[in-house]
Amino acid sequence: MRFSRPAPPLDRREFLKAAGLGGAAALTAGLRPLSASGFDPASCRLMEFDVSYRTQIASLPRDAEDVQIWMPLPSSDHAQQISGLEIDSPLPYDVTHEARFGAPMLHVRSEARSGVFGLEARYHVTRRQVGIRPGTLAGSDRQKYLQLTNTVRTTPEIDMFTAEIVGSETDPYAIGRRVFDGIREILFYDSSIPGCGTGDTAWIMRHRRGKCDDYHALFMAMMVSRGVPVRWEQGFPLPYPEGGTAEAGQLEGDCTGAHCWASFYAPEHGWVPVDVSEGDKLESGGEFYFGNLSPNRFQVSVGRSVVLNPAQGGDPLSSFAFAYAESDGIPLIYALNYENIIKYAVTRVEMV
Repeated sequence: MRFSRPAPPLDRREFLKAAGLGGAAALTAGLRPLSASGFDPASCRLMEFDVSYRTQIASLPRDAEDVQIWMPLPSSDHAQQISGLEIDSPLPYDVTHEARFGAPMLHVRSEARSGVFGLEARYHVTRRQVGIRPGTLAGSDRQKYLQLTNTVRTTPEIDMFTAEIVGSETDPYAIGRRVFDGIREILFYDSSIPGCGTGDTAWIMRHRRGKCDDYHALFMAMMVSRGVPVRWEQGFPLPYPEGGTAEAGQLEGDCTGAHCWASFYAPEHGWVPVDVSEGDKLESGGEFYFGNLSPNRFQVSVGRSVVLNPAQGGDPLSSFAFAYAESDGIPLIYALNYENIIKYAVTRVEMV
């Protein structure tokens, strides 16, 4: 069975232009959104920006007794430095950490309150262009990067597709390149699909289009099926800088506003970052986004099927970019009970 990419409804160039913002609601004219423009992502070396992440509670169920809110908090690593963290909350809060990967989060718990209240985290992000990061992966850590979920899973069709494009290759780095290229050949980026890019690999293989979650869920399933560890990285996109100018804007507050990418481990290279969806959308992205990431992004969590700390009453979250709220162990309804408002102001851009 040969796998082919379905014919796009538009000319390739026009389709990519129409594919949307890649999750960013760019409220400024001076920034290019994550898109298929001719921008060269390798030309931007560093971006700094201030972030305001606010979760606003609009209403609560009449009988609510135990209300909890979890907000992801970014942490510093090789790709980004977080400074100046400030938290405003009318309620006592704790900073806890997710058990598997240690990602921090803000946790607030309260009895039902009348009226509206909000939580806000403010911080400064310095994000650099990222390349392959040499290093070793301890055997005790390897297994947590080989876990799939009930939606990020293999199917007979995915196994057949993986076998077709990977063949007998056993080198993890070469497998990663083949999977990266193979996914870009059969999928189209489609920001208009219903839902928020749930990353259901069976659905993706049937429909052959999706968003960043879908691209990277398929990448993760295929790589893990060949025994290659994959790290899922969840965060937010900023537009590509235009002429190195400093601008401000706001990101969509629901799940459509997030962005994700991944890295895989190849022993002779280390952790290799990939952004498969951007590599498909951007004209120059096919080469750059295998082994590199542009700095117009920031990460707030790691992993799929996320169990919060303390554990939520509902199911594990498919990913954790946006604050999540419950009342008496039952998820609150986004836009009805609460909303997320993420604003940024770019303070520095360093071009080549």
